[in-house]
Amino acid sequence: MPETPQTETAEPGDPASSPDDDAPAAHQPQDAAEPGRGRMRTIAAAALGVVLSTALAAAVTTYFDVWSSSRSPVPAGRALHAESEVWWDLTRDTKAVRIPGTADVAKLEQEAMDADTALDGLVEADGTYAGMMRVRVTLMNFTKVPVSVTGVRARVTEEKPAPEGDLLSCGGAEGSTGITRLRIDLGASDPAAQEYDGEKAVGQYPTQEMQLAKQDEPAVFDIRVEAGETAASYVLDVVYQQGTEKGRVVVDDGGKPFVLAPDEGDIDSTYRCDDSMTHWRKQP
Repeated sequence: MPETPQTETAEPGDPASSPDDDAPAAHQPQDAAEPGRGRMRTIAAAALGVVLSTALAAAVTTYFDVWSSSRSPVPAGRALHAESEVWWDLTRDTKAVRIPGTADVAKLEQEAMDADTALDGLVEADGTYAGMMRVRVTLMNFTKVPVSVTGVRARVTEEKPAPEGDLLSCGGAEGSTGITRLRIDLGASDPAAQEYDGEKAVGQYPTQEMQLAKQDEPAVFDIRVEAGETAASYVLDVVYQQGTEKGRVVVDDGGKPFVLAPDEGDIDSTYRCDDSMTHWRKQP
């Protein structure tokens, strides 16, 4: 927009204006000069409003282009965000917990808890999940640049002897792993995620197709984690590439490490739930 001449915008008494500028022209009455300056000020204010509105619209458009896809509150300063969930498929998996000391199965039955809830309660007390667990990782990308997951591995942060005491378990046949494509063995020298086709090991993940997280299309994948010989605290390192940048997202269990112990070894007594998942039977 052409710059407004200063003689039209300067106010009376402004250092930029001369005495002659403050007075109306000899052939023009003063009351006619004032409306002219008022119109110019109105035009300038309107032009400034257009510029500010355009800038604001551009900023809002950019903001919604980046963030409008989020289905949950956007983590401050984070372009990538990972969430995790620990779970078992009790039609196929055996969910087990080791506890220090002796299990009070009579109390569990009196409280009429289903076995799944009861096992979680034992962990919230002082027990440890044992044998295996599934970790479902959801990687959310809040930018327009797709993210390729190039590797997943467990990083053990602490190891302890498995707690001495009883083992309680419930669920399907032990060792049924056919539904899981990715598996991690905490007892392996390199606890990187291995890819399986049924029961056949294919190689270290990814062997062919990488998980891809696009804006509004999170990458969701399940990992079967199998225990080693100790009670291991661990996190998952998800390595990714976004454009030319490489990075890593650390996945934990709600702000603390996952913990998994072996389901064999020095165990005092073993209990399994019955078909109703409300009663416990001591195993020979």
